[in-house]
Amino acid sequence: MLQWFAVLTKPRAERVGREHLERQGFECRPPLLRREARARRAVAAEPLFPRYLFLRADPARQDLARVRSTRGVSGLVRFGAEPARVPEVVLDALASRSDTEGVVRLDPPDLVPGAPVRIVDGPLAGVEAIFRAAGPDERVHLLVRLIGGERAACVPLRHLAARL
Repeated sequence: MLQWFAVLTKPRAERVGREHLERQGFECRPPLLRREARARRAVAAEPLFPRYLFLRADPARQDLARVRSTRGVSGLVRFGAEPARVPEVVLDALASRSDTEGVVRLDPPDLVPGAPVRIVDGPLAGVEAIFRAAGPDERVHLLVRLIGGERAACVPLRHLAARL
């Protein structure tokens, strides 16, 4: 019976691990996320879960011990001696929010004027702010608390998360 397992890869080796596992006949899914690279201001696809990917296998027919010695892979995630199984509904939920390239779409927080938000990406990452209004081209206007006062700022919508 086919099941999904969590695989821990070596640092920044998700792509290499996936390629080598697929060559061995395993199905792999590394959920991706589009992020803006700070240095180049370019948008690129990065792993949604850095150092992890999902592998589909039938442990009765496929030897999971091979995973450990695969290039780019550290091993299966385990709970004690048992490999960590990932419920199919988790992968289905990720797939339902993914485009054809496997990039997962994360919904932005519901924003109303006065709502507290946290900037999670870009030069103001980690700063808390107050949502003021939506602007053109997927940008938002915020009131940011900086250096003893509040300042107006405009950032891309994808840089925000709801403050919990």
